[in-house]
Amino acid sequence: MLIIWIGLGAVLLFAAQAWIYSHYWEKGLSAELLFSRESAVEGEECLLLERVENRKLLPLPMLKVKFQVSRNLRFSDEGDGAVTDKYYRNDILSLGPRQRVTRKIPFLCGARGYYRIRGLDLVAADLFLTREMIAEAEADTTLYVYPRPAAGVELDTALQKLNGEILAKRHMLEDPFEYRGIREYAAFDEMKTINWKATARMGELMVNMRNFTSLRAVRIFLNLEDSGILKNDRLVELCISIAVRFAGELLGQGIRVAVYANGRDVLTGEPMKMQPSAAPGHMESINRAFARLDLEKEVYPFSEVFERELEEEGKDIATLFLSVDRSAAFQELIRHFAGSGADFSWMCPLFPRMEGLVEDAEKLHFIRLNAEEMLNGK
Repeated sequence: MLIIWIGLGAVLLFAAQAWIYSHYWEKGLSAELLFSRESAVEGEECLLLERVENRKLLPLPMLKVKFQVSRNLRFSDEGDGAVTDKYYRNDILSLGPRQRVTRKIPFLCGARGYYRIRGLDLVAADLFLTREMIAEAEADTTLYVYPRPAAGVELDTALQKLNGEILAKRHMLEDPFEYRGIREYAAFDEMKTINWKATARMGELMVNMRNFTSLRAVRIFLNLEDSGILKNDRLVELCISIAVRFAGELLGQGIRVAVYANGRDVLTGEPMKMQPSAAPGHMESINRAFARLDLEKEVYPFSEVFERELEEEGKDIATLFLSVDRSAAFQELIRHFAGSGADFSWMCPLFPRMEGLVEDAEKLHFIRLNAEEMLNGK
């Protein structure tokens, strides 16, 4: 008889706990995911904070926290996760009454990008681990991973030469709003340059001498098309890294920088168009725009989206093209641009075994860079 009562009690206990857990396991339960910072650079280590809190007296002997994120974020502790097109993580923990658990999960930022975690699943079990209950929790956290600036001996030499040419031209343009003194009138001077007060004081015609100003801007154009039979995403990404390196150096010298790229923004779907600026925070804006470029989607035709910008004239603008695309159409575009007399260079990172396939390379200001050296230096 005792055995019957024990068995009946066990059945009632099992049924009671099953009913209690099915109705109350979610009560007072919260979970959130947060990246430890808003931005990082490719190759840096970052943390994902996982916080789970049980604010009730009912314990949770087993709770699974499931979410998915890009496989470009490489977790050192993969837990019970799986990697396919995305990384699917499954963390298992146990929560007592009124307990909070915070985990710091390290990961490596494996590639440039804009990463977002939206939502997570909570899977709990009853006291005897015989039944699972599932619920969705809200989560929304984002991380910008900026491209790592490119480095390499050959690149350093090319950028130093290009930077030197730009600096040499900084003081060749007169500023109509700033004066550095007066001098006697000459036959080639315009009437509007005459300083009448100084003329009256000196008794002869005197003219203002204008000061010189720096380059109005340096424009960086990235053609992210790859018309080759075998696509090489590493070379396209390398162009972005070179652009980041050069933009940072120019802004550090107070030179205004504009950046244009024909990739699609992952948030807006628009091409990248960063207007000339040297204001504080401009490099941050450039990095964020690069992080949001989605190269898995088809890029815009280069000549079409930047037709107006390419036709802009001005001796106070220097232009850098970055493109691994060496198609006849792109070479013709560069050839046409060269005919305008504009100051420009075309940099192209290639592996040593790859052919340049560029006619009139000198006329097109073509600079071949050793991609292998830069990639191996990362």
